Amino acid sequence: MTLYFFERITDHDFIGPVIVAAPDAAAAWTVLAQRERSDVDALKTLGWQIAQDLAALPARAGIVYPSHYRRAILS
Repeated sequence: MTLYFFERITDHDFIGPVIVAAPDAAAAWTVLAQRERSDVDALKTLGWQIAQDLAALPARAGIVYPSHYRRAILS
């Protein structure tokens, strides 16, 4: 089981994290779509994305940044 951290960022709003436990990303998107009463393609069009997935808990205490935060820091 993996934890998927979803978020939606727009010019006017931030929604997240919505955390979904699922066996894979496709199943996580399905759970989010059910929660939002929408379909997966519509959610992606609205800007929802997987910010991070955790297949295992970190071995020691620390901050876990979403992958796009790391890309922005390195840019």
